[in-house]
Amino acid sequence: MIRLRLAAVVAVTASLALGVTACGGDDTAASDGGDGATITYGIYEPGADSGYLLMGQEKDFFAKHGVKVEVVQLKSAAQAFPALLAKQVDVIQGNPSEALLAAQKGAKLKFVGSTMPGQNYAIYGKSDLASMSALSGATLAISTPTGLPAVVAKAMMLQSSVDPSSVKLVNSGGSSDRYKAVVSGQVQAASAPLDYTAQAAKDGVKVLARAKDVVPDFPRYALITRDDVLQSKGDAVTGLIAGLVEGIRYADGHPDEAQALAAKTLKVAADDPMISEAYKEFHDGGYLAMNGEIPVKQINYLADLQVKLGITKTAIPVDPLVDDSYRQKAVGELGQVPSNYYGDSQ
Repeated sequence: MIRLRLAAVVAVTASLALGVTACGGDDTAASDGGDGATITYGIYEPGADSGYLLMGQEKDFFAKHGVKVEVVQLKSAAQAFPALLAKQVDVIQGNPSEALLAAQKGAKLKFVGSTMPGQNYAIYGKSDLASMSALSGATLAISTPTGLPAVVAKAMMLQSSVDPSSVKLVNSGGSSDRYKAVVSGQVQAASAPLDYTAQAAKDGVKVLARAKDVVPDFPRYALITRDDVLQSKGDAVTGLIAGLVEGIRYADGHPDEAQALAAKTLKVAADDPMISEAYKEFHDGGYLAMNGEIPVKQINYLADLQVKLGITKTAIPVDPLVDDSYRQKAVGELGQVPSNYYGDSQ
């Protein structure tokens, strides 16, 4: 896996100084030309969901579908979208919110699929916070002001009758850093994945609310790429989607292997409660895109939410940003299976 380190980010559309350090391979950056069967795929730092999200790479299902995939690990949206726009990566797995903002500024982006559209975030709080309503006046850890942790937290606040402006948002780094900031007392609350629910009680931390329960229309991940990638590497994008979907299906049907992969990725024991509880949540909770479905309804919800939060003045049109043809071709090769995404039933 390649780790992409961000040296400087001025804005989401600004120039980047990016150093790429290879882990087990040569330094590689995405480009317009070159081998059309190679895709550089950016993901956020792996969590307890890695048994699902990295299974395509682990089993090398990509080769089966005729594509070479170089997986690039990115810290957060602060790296992912600038890297995509600067052509350092070809496709990213990211939250649609930042993609909408980039498109509004002129970026030629497309939503082409998804891996895990179900939102697995929660608000964690110190034990003296009784509920979401107690967040007013508190300090809450996020990443970037318009990234997933911040936007989902604000949506949950609105739904819980808490004025987001009454909560101080602090950039505290990646998911584990944000959770640890609550444990150490640097902040009173944090927006982070459900990965830490198994250890929260031991750390004196409460799960104040889960996004799935409070804002079920808020999506997590979509597969996002640029128009030029689709023009030059369309078949490779189809292969990437096919490999990812096959990996998710395999992980869902092979719990022992999926949990072993997650444990190996996070360097924890295979019987760590974090691993088993996270797998059960994803398996039973309807978070997965078993056919790579693009959560179009939920992306429209995000566009409207951005207006409500004052991030944009008018809702960004979603339909022009959706190209479902590559996913349809990928699923055509694999065969359609029943969807278990909870958003389909909303």
